[in-house]
Amino acid sequence: MGALAEPVVGRGAAYADVEGDGDLDVVLTQAGRRAILLRNDQALGHHWLRARLVQPPPNVHAIGAGIELEAGGVTQYRQMMPARSYLSQVELPVTFGLGDAATADSLTVTWPDGERQSLTGVPAGRLLTIERTTAK
Repeated sequence: MGALAEPVVGRGAAYADVEGDGDLDVVLTQAGRRAILLRNDQALGHHWLRARLVQPPPNVHAIGAGIELEAGGVTQYRQMMPARSYLSQVELPVTFGLGDAATADSLTVTWPDGERQSLTGVPAGRLLTIERTTAK
């Protein structure tokens, strides 16, 4: 059972793709002890897509934006909101598991002010940076 069988006095938890391989790893902080990194080293062969949002100041990371992704007949939603656990923050890119789908059929960002931006046919297996475009 390894690290999951060890009792800890945890205070916070955050997740991030530490190795850049598309799966999320977990960091647990402990009271009076070192943090614990639980690496996700599964090799399932599933596809994934990560999205990072960029917009002009002052909210350059688009905190509060929503991202809707459709792939393989499944719709997923993430909100750009890094606060999760006690004194913890998750990484700013969001991660979507796509299973067997090699592309996302559509990805729609709803920016914090309500403006929407859509992409189609997005290939899996990468970190996608989406820069805000403004329709004029």
